[in-house]
Amino acid sequence: MDSRLQTLENLAAELRTLTLQEDLLARTAAKNPWFTPEFSKKSLESWAHALRPEALAHWAARYGSPANASSKTVGVLCAGNLPLVGLHDILMSYLAGWNVIYKASSDDAVLLPAVIERLRAMDTQASIQPVERLTSIDALLATGSNNTLRYFAHYFSEVPHVLRGSRTSVAVLQGAESDQELDGLAADIFQYFGRGCRSITHLFLPQDFDVQRLFASWLPWGHLAQHAKYGSNYDYHRALFMLNKEPFLENNFVLLREHPALKPPVGVIHYTWYTDIAEVEARLQEEYANIQVRMGAGQTISFGQSQAPELWDFSDGLDTYTFLMENA
Repeated sequence: MDSRLQTLENLAAELRTLTLQEDLLARTAAKNPWFTPEFSKKSLESWAHALRPEALAHWAARYGSPANASSKTVGVLCAGNLPLVGLHDILMSYLAGWNVIYKASSDDAVLLPAVIERLRAMDTQASIQPVERLTSIDALLATGSNNTLRYFAHYFSEVPHVLRGSRTSVAVLQGAESDQELDGLAADIFQYFGRGCRSITHLFLPQDFDVQRLFASWLPWGHLAQHAKYGSNYDYHRALFMLNKEPFLENNFVLLREHPALKPPVGVIHYTWYTDIAEVEARLQEEYANIQVRMGAGQTISFGQSQAPELWDFSDGLDTYTFLMENA
């Protein structure tokens, strides 16, 4: 195995070690209350799974050995909506042999640098440096709001770049889902407070679906209501919907509202009734550029797995590794 792939295999063990560092998890949560110890651990564990030996072997079979070291530098602009959300771009750049400078989000300024520090300790030749400004770069990988990316598209117009904006994920239910599958769907909805692009935020439900089955599967996540920021979002939107006389269903920690928007506020799940699956397919085709993951009918990703992408599951379907190899 190539030394860089071996380093990533070793990194997986380090990530499991970090899940036990209560001080690190506490500092992460103090910096950003959305990054609870529970969800920081989940992110670390998911990454350790993504770097397991068989996954790295599959990567090597798909892409070949990592490239020779490049003299070029890639700038990575990291988002901060989830713990370690910028790590994928950094690891792809590392495997592609590029020098990496990255600007961590102020919302992920503890956990991500801790992981990169472990990587650099295992490979002292790795050129991965945190910076405050992305300057003198030969390529850019960036994730952010659509407005921010318009600025970056202009500012970095003269260098090759991959820009990814805001997306969300949906599930299409057929009505025959098992209780176990709905429990998995609940994890897809509530992990990381539903703040990720792979979080399921909109449900397409057959007309005769019993929504009480959803509420039953959501009960284990009721502790989210005790989180100050999440609870405030829930309380605010509940009051707003009542003031506006908008109908909704609730179970004391999430609001279920019939609404066409794919991306609701935190603490709210949107749903659409359907009688004809063809109408759903047409709608999803129209919204293709706004959807990260689709789960349910006819899909290969099992319920409960939306928040555990593999190394080759690229955001927005944009293969950043191939992009870097083509621009090396």
